[in-house]
Amino acid sequence: MAEAGDVAGSTPQGKAVFGQQHDAVRLSQPTYKARVDRHVRVLLRDGVELAAVVVRPDADGRFPAIMGYTPYRWLPNVKDAHSDLKYNHRWDGPTYFAERGYAVVYFDVRGTGNSAGSSQDIYSDQERRDAYDMVEWIAAQPWCDGNVGMWGMSYGGVVQWQVGVQNPPHLKTLVVGSSNDDVYLDWTYPGGALRPYMFDTFSPLMTAMNFAPPDIELVGEKWSDIWRERLEKNVPWGLGFITHQQHGSYWTSQSLQPDYSRIKVPVMLWSGWADCYPTPILRAFSKIKVPKRVLVGPWGHYWPEEAVPGPRIDGRRELLKWFDQWLKGKDTGVMQEPPVVLWVRKYKEPEERMYIEDAGFWRHEAEWPLARAQSTEMHLHPGGKLSRQAYDSPQEVRDSYTYDPAVGITAGIYWGGGIQPYAMPLDQRYDEAYSLNYTTPPLEQDTEATGDPRAILYISSTADTAYFHVKITDVAPDGTSKWVNDGGLLATHRSSHAQPEPLEPSRVYELAIELKYMAYVFQKGHRIRVSIASADFQNAWPTPKAAVNAVHLGTRYPSRVALPFAPPQKVKLPAPDLRPSPRPELDPEDYESQFGKREHRIVHDLVNETVTVHLGRTAGGRSAYGNTQTETTARSSYTVSRKNPADASLNATHEYTLNRPDGTIKVEAHEVVASDISSFRYLTQVQVTVNGKRHFNKSWRVSVPRKGN
Repeated sequence: MAEAGDVAGSTPQGKAVFGQQHDAVRLSQPTYKARVDRHVRVLLRDGVELAAVVVRPDADGRFPAIMGYTPYRWLPNVKDAHSDLKYNHRWDGPTYFAERGYAVVYFDVRGTGNSAGSSQDIYSDQERRDAYDMVEWIAAQPWCDGNVGMWGMSYGGVVQWQVGVQNPPHLKTLVVGSSNDDVYLDWTYPGGALRPYMFDTFSPLMTAMNFAPPDIELVGEKWSDIWRERLEKNVPWGLGFITHQQHGSYWTSQSLQPDYSRIKVPVMLWSGWADCYPTPILRAFSKIKVPKRVLVGPWGHYWPEEAVPGPRIDGRRELLKWFDQWLKGKDTGVMQEPPVVLWVRKYKEPEERMYIEDAGFWRHEAEWPLARAQSTEMHLHPGGKLSRQAYDSPQEVRDSYTYDPAVGITAGIYWGGGIQPYAMPLDQRYDEAYSLNYTTPPLEQDTEATGDPRAILYISSTADTAYFHVKITDVAPDGTSKWVNDGGLLATHRSSHAQPEPLEPSRVYELAIELKYMAYVFQKGHRIRVSIASADFQNAWPTPKAAVNAVHLGTRYPSRVALPFAPPQKVKLPAPDLRPSPRPELDPEDYESQFGKREHRIVHDLVNETVTVHLGRTAGGRSAYGNTQTETTARSSYTVSRKNPADASLNATHEYTLNRPDGTIKVEAHEVVASDISSFRYLTQVQVTVNGKRHFNKSWRVSVPRKGN
């Protein structure tokens, strides 16, 4: 199998290779002074005004445009000039690209930030229509040449698919960063299981921000009328999450899946292995049939210039090559390069926070999935053995275990959730003590797995609902078990995420579990381990019934995992030509200065047999424009019961405070999700104070039946 040092793009030390070819590429140069227009109001077809910031060359003429939008109240933070040493793409990117001959337009989603109107749900039909209209409005402006592209990550990436499938006439290209193509499976209900992050972080945060007033310095005297309508009509987005437990039209209307053919324009994609989205990014790349390029680094949920884990790269350069090609018609050479750039990971001892720099190397590939990758079945054997050889025995073996809803303590939180870059997977041996484990002998050579692994398990349960979680780890010679990737599936969703079917207790079922994509070298002398449990409690809400679950082995029940082992390239492609980020790699002693303080604390209550995860963070600062200072404070607790799995509860409070010259406005969103054997109960309360006095108070409450989860 592949030796790390034998792969194009690596060095004997496994360091990144940065070429000099960029210097010869003719890209747009910083020949303009940037002009920032902060008070732009766009009148939509129904009379609602959206707030926008336009950053463009301060010169006569028409220029191609780049559009981005979110509900995250970014407009006041766009800078008048960009900084290399502290480059943050959201705030610095507009002026960087304006200097190079682009008009960059950011706007706030209707009912959020500085825009008027109201918002009743995330990714609504109205929001998508607004975005279509914004593309065409931009194209019609006297400073635009009619060519419009989009960029963004996370929310700003998902919405590009939503705009792209509408095919506005003047939309020419997309740059989709770190986002999903299936809002249900990749974000809210992975494997069909409710994700606690939606309620410990995202929903209360968005509720607090969406009920806050617009910025008076940007909106002017209309601010109070806009806020009044927002308080009267906005609805917490968590209601949509909790009331749509199954896949269906609600989710597909927000997603690119299943029909990728709707995308008609060229697309550049990027993500990072420490993030939540490399799988959907690579999946979308493999399925869209347009000119395309994908870049997957070691990064978390960050733009490449500021990311951890490093190495950071100058992502601006990669975007400029793409936009110059598809918005300006320049031949930048980007389409002559191999279309896939991968960071291939290697072993590094696990840490609670994201590494400053990961272990691995860069490599070009000609396609994804790799044509040379061999899906190799690794069979589960009695006694905890994992082998390429099938376990051919007519005698059935059943490996049983007691369902423990608290398994997942060392698995961390999926990409760090609301407290990234912390809550990373630790040494997995603690959780393995409560799991089924199957391990290879020490490897005789470096072995690379690059592609889409999966597990095929034959399972049974004494309950009618069960969750099965599969984890792949790299076991070092000292016994440390490092998380590599994982995946889970509610067994009730075995045939359909839209129509769950209960289990018949003790009946054997076949489960096909998709695991996260990977590009990883298991080193000589290390072992590969597969761990199976029925909980991943920090990432999947526990199923309600106590159970004894089992994995079945033998000729009749060939339980196995399929790993995409990849031999070396027969003809080595040139190493990717990437520039280091202008922003220096993070000083280990200076970690909190960039990311702030976070709390991630897990408490065992030995008397009541519960486990609680406590999360907390504080962030904020003065906007780049104006005199308003914002502060966000978040805290949550999420408890599962080992003796009564149905009894789980989550409490979260997010405070969003605006300290303005004329006083202080604080919005507090308190959210509760609790479950019992048959239902989920959801409560959101919003309280607004102005200079310490109550201004607004409203609650939303719903109870919904559990459906196969």
